[in-house]
Amino acid sequence: MSRLEQSRIDSDLWHGGVADRRSLRWSVEALQAFAMLSDVFFVVGAAILAWSVRSGEFATPWHGIDETLKVGLLSAILFVGYMMMRGGYSLAHLSAVRRQFVLVAQGWVLTFFVLAWIAFLFQVTTSFSRGVVSLHFLFGFAFLMVTHVVAARSLAKRFALGRMSLRRVAVVAVADDSGLDRIRRRLARKGIEVVMLSPISPTRVGRSGFMGACRGAVGDVRTALASTQIDGIYLFLSWKERRHIDELKAALSPMPVPIYLFADQDTERLLRRPRVQVGDMLGFELQRAPLTRTDRAAKRALDVAVAGTALLMLSPLMLLTAVAIAIETGFPILFRQNRKGFGARPFPILKFRSMTVQENGSVVTQASKNDVRVTRLGRVIRRTSIDELPQLINVLRGDMSIVGPRPHAVAHDDLYDGLIASYAFRQHVKPGITGWAQVNGCRGETREVDQMRARVEYDIWYINNWSLWLDVRIIVLTAFKIFVDKQAY
Repeated sequence: MSRLEQSRIDSDLWHGGVADRRSLRWSVEALQAFAMLSDVFFVVGAAILAWSVRSGEFATPWHGIDETLKVGLLSAILFVGYMMMRGGYSLAHLSAVRRQFVLVAQGWVLTFFVLAWIAFLFQVTTSFSRGVVSLHFLFGFAFLMVTHVVAARSLAKRFALGRMSLRRVAVVAVADDSGLDRIRRRLARKGIEVVMLSPISPTRVGRSGFMGACRGAVGDVRTALASTQIDGIYLFLSWKERRHIDELKAALSPMPVPIYLFADQDTERLLRRPRVQVGDMLGFELQRAPLTRTDRAAKRALDVAVAGTALLMLSPLMLLTAVAIAIETGFPILFRQNRKGFGARPFPILKFRSMTVQENGSVVTQASKNDVRVTRLGRVIRRTSIDELPQLINVLRGDMSIVGPRPHAVAHDDLYDGLIASYAFRQHVKPGITGWAQVNGCRGETREVDQMRARVEYDIWYINNWSLWLDVRIIVLTAFKIFVDKQAY
């Protein structure tokens, strides 16, 4: 499709016209059936290949392959059943590369666990070659992983370029041009082809002009239905405007196609939160509770492992730093300052002394660029974050974690707690040596309240989205940023 043709289609769509698309059309059911049959083919094929390689009978008659085919078919049924239960063949997941990778890995491992359990229960473990079973696992894993990842990547690309679609829809949206474009791109990534788009300006919401825009949208949908096949009507309106939703639904109800109402951004964020069912009532989590006992145990295990290993590896560097501080400015070598930890419990944080002062009272002045209080050696160890290494001891003591919101001086906590409503939420987890805010550039002096507010937003996101893998990711990112962060001084 040329740029001129694409521009014409975009212009037509923006004014409620109908796009003349020539994309390859698949039904969702056909695509799902094709994916399931492909999995059966590759799983059974992997079993046959494993038997052939192990027995060396490529050219001889298929003697003794019956048992191998049974294992192949059973493993195919188990794997396809797992994928169906986990939604691996759903429209939302078929084009998601990462999701397919995870589901295939989990499903194939679980398949062989169930196969082994079945063989054990029926006492038939001696009837099968261990070599054939092992090769079947390896070949099947390779075939499934490659085909699913390549297919997901290819589907995502074809959907995004408009070369393939699973559904054709008419869209009525209250949005500006950028919002309309965002809606189209998000739908395209999932194989939804927008053949008609009728925009309603946000300025007309809440005014009497909305009914006129509503009638125009209904006329656009009728035109689209008369010109091409449509699988549904998608509405994008604010859920706060319940009256407008009811009016538009009533106007579109004579159309012989399903109508779907999509959540606005605020509602979408709420619906993604964990939910709780209480009788016939449904509630959504607005605030995540502190980590569960299992989460805390996993996080603590990671903290002890990383802190213990780091102390062993970095002890020569820490010893040299201590000696250098003693030579340059004498004792004390360590700087102690009161900080608030989990649940606002106070603890003394440890650092290598890098300043000529040791403020720990009701007034604490933040370090600034070219601060005269910082010693010559202090500039080096602060720039490279060596001054933070004694906090590994705080981690082993249990006062801190490797990853978490950075603790501030008590005086600063008291100040910002009165300025930022969500500031105290940071104390739902242990403070950390590094954090999500720090790897996203929120480090150093906070002269403006907005700078601290941005840091708090990152900290809250980390708490609400915590996982062990997120901690590992932050640790790796911190290791890379130590030598390039210009905000450390």
